[in-house]
Amino acid sequence: MSFLISEKKILKTFQHLIKQSDAEDLIIVGSGDDAAVLDTKGRNIVHSLDISKINTHFPSNFLPEDIAYRSVAVALSDLAAMGAHPSFMTIGLTCDSGDLKWYEDFTTGIDNSIKDFKVELVGGDVTFGDISVCVNVFGFLFNEPLKRSGAIPGEKIYVTGRLGVGRQGLEDIKKNIHSEFSKKFKKPEPQFAKSKHISNIASSCIDISDGLIKDLSSICSMSNVGASINFEDIPILKDIDDLTYGDDFELCFTISEENSLSLDKSEYFCIGKITEGDKIALFKDNSLIKLEKDGWDSFK
Repeated sequence: MSFLISEKKILKTFQHLIKQSDAEDLIIVGSGDDAAVLDTKGRNIVHSLDISKINTHFPSNFLPEDIAYRSVAVALSDLAAMGAHPSFMTIGLTCDSGDLKWYEDFTTGIDNSIKDFKVELVGGDVTFGDISVCVNVFGFLFNEPLKRSGAIPGEKIYVTGRLGVGRQGLEDIKKNIHSEFSKKFKKPEPQFAKSKHISNIASSCIDISDGLIKDLSSICSMSNVGASINFEDIPILKDIDDLTYGDDFELCFTISEENSLSLDKSEYFCIGKITEGDKIALFKDNSLIKLEKDGWDSFK
């Protein structure tokens, strides 16, 4: 297949995103060379990578600016889960479009994410193929890192918001319905403010990208603990499947009862407690229930 546009022309559409900023003193070598060079001023740098692929992470009717924005936002959510704020990112784009406007619209989404999340683009690459976006994000800690391995029996389990919003948003998008849920699916909000608030009081944390049950099980596994959660206490949109769908990008964290006193109960929701053992027990109407699946798996 031969296009009238070239890789060089496509890369040029990204150049306006490389601009001077408050972080310029940390960028020794920026975009344009074979690699970026960053000065971290002796601080620990937090890094994460996320890949978003068409028909797996977003539907085929997604606009290029929405693909770009969502890909950046979901990658940044991992920094929030670690108790970090973003500083830099690189983007690898695979795309099969021969229309230069597609790439220009894609950069609009990137530009909007740069403005919303105060993150700098310092490099990237583009190649031909089915649409996928690989985003590398780099940031710095608010305090100590929020790991998955610090939960202790007796601690409380909290989530930062309503679950099932991503599920409903994708359903609406597939039906071409414009709603508050489709908007949130297109523009997820990494929980940086809440991450900062809990960064020195939570014992463990994870973002809810693969479903509450699966993500909480990661905390339990790495902390060698179990959990007991109550369905009635979990803020959900529709039904029990909201617990296993994912795509919500809220935070799930554990915290001591004493430290939990500083939480605003209208913004942080206690859903259960950490227990001895290695199992997650889900109760509904005081009865133990079992789920058919625990969460999202891109290979299934």
